[in-house]
Amino acid sequence: MLDYIECSRQIRALSMPLEENRQFYGQLEANFLRIRQLFAQNRTYLNEQVFEPLMNGADAISAEKAQELMALSDRLADTETLEMADVRLAFYIVEALEPYYARIGDKAKYIHCLFRQEALAYNVGQIFDRGRLTETLAGRYRSCIIACAEKAEAFFDDIDGFAALPQKTQKELLTIGLFRATGYERPYYDERLIRDQIRSYQRYIERLCDPALRRAAPGIKWDTELYSAYTYFMDVQEFLDWHETPDDILCTLDEAGDRALALMEKNGTTSQRDPSAVLSGKKAIGFYRGTTSFEEMLKKYADWESESDPNAYDQLSMSSNVMPIVFVQGICREHPEKIESCRAYLMRSQQRVFNYIQRARDKGAYNTMQRFIGYMMDYYIELEGGIPFKQFLENLMNATQPTLTIHCSMVAALSVSIFDTLMEKRPELLIGVCGCRTFSEVWTRRNEIREFLRECCYLHDAGKLFFLDTINQFGRMLMDDEFALIRLHAQMGYDVLSKHESTKPYAKVALYHHRWYNEQGGYPANTSYCDEPDALLYQIVTCADCIDAATDSIGRAYSRGKTFEEMLVDLRQNSGCIFNPDLVALFDDAALCERVERLLKDERGKMYDRAFMRAG
Repeated sequence: MLDYIECSRQIRALSMPLEENRQFYGQLEANFLRIRQLFAQNRTYLNEQVFEPLMNGADAISAEKAQELMALSDRLADTETLEMADVRLAFYIVEALEPYYARIGDKAKYIHCLFRQEALAYNVGQIFDRGRLTETLAGRYRSCIIACAEKAEAFFDDIDGFAALPQKTQKELLTIGLFRATGYERPYYDERLIRDQIRSYQRYIERLCDPALRRAAPGIKWDTELYSAYTYFMDVQEFLDWHETPDDILCTLDEAGDRALALMEKNGTTSQRDPSAVLSGKKAIGFYRGTTSFEEMLKKYADWESESDPNAYDQLSMSSNVMPIVFVQGICREHPEKIESCRAYLMRSQQRVFNYIQRARDKGAYNTMQRFIGYMMDYYIELEGGIPFKQFLENLMNATQPTLTIHCSMVAALSVSIFDTLMEKRPELLIGVCGCRTFSEVWTRRNEIREFLRECCYLHDAGKLFFLDTINQFGRMLMDDEFALIRLHAQMGYDVLSKHESTKPYAKVALYHHRWYNEQGGYPANTSYCDEPDALLYQIVTCADCIDAATDSIGRAYSRGKTFEEMLVDLRQNSGCIFNPDLVALFDDAALCERVERLLKDERGKMYDRAFMRAG
């Protein structure tokens, strides 16, 4: 177990050498063979010590092996260092162990397994839940949360059995019951699910107030548990997403806040939740109900932001630096009439967050920043005279995923080389592109078309920014549902680019760049090149994307990159299938091949060095 975790730590460190090193690419090349060795060790360990024993079924697992695997799961779920947490693998282990612990009849161990499984299902669900598009993938984990809570019900119903459990186990049961409601959480407003959350908390609170249950566990601080339940109950307001909400829901949530404050007053302070957070939640509910003005809400978030340290990059500090404007933009998204009245705040805060993101790399904040990227992208509002979303997005990419920046830059350089050869050899194929009706117009606008293509390349993988916590899994191969999640980056990129004027012209390259030429494969499956005038440009990007991805050993350190000659064989074998045959034919030109090979051998290293070189 320790060897696996230590190997993963080394892989992470070797994959990201210190940026003071001016020859970053050279250092990565030197690390490459060691990374492959470590990755092979991890793969062997997981196959022999984790996957094979668990695939043999619960009956074949020994007590010692189950204990070892549970300990590994606990270590993998330790978020003390965010970059090493692997909740998906931890969930795989504990889910597979549940039948074993159910069979052996040890209540405390079985309840601990359910407790772990529910917590991990929530954490994995957070990674997978990117809105309605990922509902099927995330739904499995949401359902698991509810299933764990339902299995725990029997232990509550048996009062004598509950009394006999160790206090640690009793607390784990209470936590399972409390967090059942998270199975109904979604990153969008859904009234039915909001009501399901409310009913779940109400049912749990009824249980906490049961005199028989309280007598069965006198060591539990029941009012503290009740205070925690009411604060989480009130926090359901965070899932209203500034949407118009029925007043009975708002009254119920407001009352939960009142009850939390009453318990606070009765019992004094508690370490679980500061009363100011409860008051803040009540103020947000008041905005929905019309008792808190927009100006008061704006001041609340502006004050939160002003209290933050712009030079601190731990998770809590990052939240206070980034989230205030996210909340204000969330209100403005549902109430666009408010934008003008807070324009000055939005302009100032967007610039502040932009600068904060730029400094993130110097603070070593790659991994922490990943937790906030989706919010920043989803809620961004473009303002006239402000920072265009395109510039904000590129800054976000540079700060959090420099290897993705390098890939996009390489795709741009390769695409332009292919385009220039196309202009030289087959310019008539470009008629129709960018609205050009004649060859003469193509020739006149060739520089404009080239620049449009270049900008498309820089943004083609924008959707991957939503999935960095999955993509950056260095210690092992990805699981099937993780691959399925990443395959959604094309649609996610299209959706986010389509929302903003500065990126809307480039949205379709995100959608099309993984679609096969013959439309028989690739993704998204429902996309077609028919009636798409710029299809040829997107097919150029497909070629360039595959060339760079397949030949870069550093960006995909778990496998050796192909040589250009090997990739050329792949291009020709898949001509007319994955790749446009007219574009593949261009590689018969020795000059193009020479330019591409020079880019792969020389320019890529320079791009790595530039991208990872510290400012100043």
